[in-house]
Amino acid sequence: MRSINILTIDEKPEDDADLIKIVEEAKGYFPAETWEEIRYLGKLSLKHDVKILVGKQHIGGFLFEKLIERFGKIIGYLGLGNLFLGITTDPIVASYYFFDGKQFKRTVYLVHDYVTQKVGVVSLYYVNEKSSRKVVAHGLGHNRGLHHHVKPVDLMHPELLKFPRLQVEGFCKVCLRELMKDKNLW
Repeated sequence: MRSINILTIDEKPEDDADLIKIVEEAKGYFPAETWEEIRYLGKLSLKHDVKILVGKQHIGGFLFEKLIERFGKIIGYLGLGNLFLGITTDPIVASYYFFDGKQFKRTVYLVHDYVTQKVGVVSLYYVNEKSSRKVVAHGLGHNRGLHHHVKPVDLMHPELLKFPRLQVEGFCKVCLRELMKDKNLW
């Protein structure tokens, strides 16, 4: 079975416990044997990559690409084989270029969750407390190979944060079958 290795980023000690609790609650959306345990590896203090102006206040944030690169080095150093999940309340931003028909433009957007088989980051910046466990569960679903789809509305729905009163809290039949493929779960 798999474990989830958690590292909190730039959090106060009392926030660490809250973030770990959110991951434990998110784990509860899945069949009981999906993950063996949640292992808290500690807190990582990082210098922010960018300053973001929010209203009249400057806050620190992380660049998505740099954070994933740092995590790759940590995974290699520690030799972790299970999911390595970094979680923070600070903003994580990514930028990309696109062509609008006349010129190339650059846009910056918030990354709330990015999770693969080995590494993941979750930013709970600007996410209310009720939605935080769903954001983490959404990322954990990606770790298990689940993808976005429109119907029915469930945890893998890409607009999850916009629906505060979801009728369906679980997974659709297709996603449940995907989760059951892993023989270790059943």
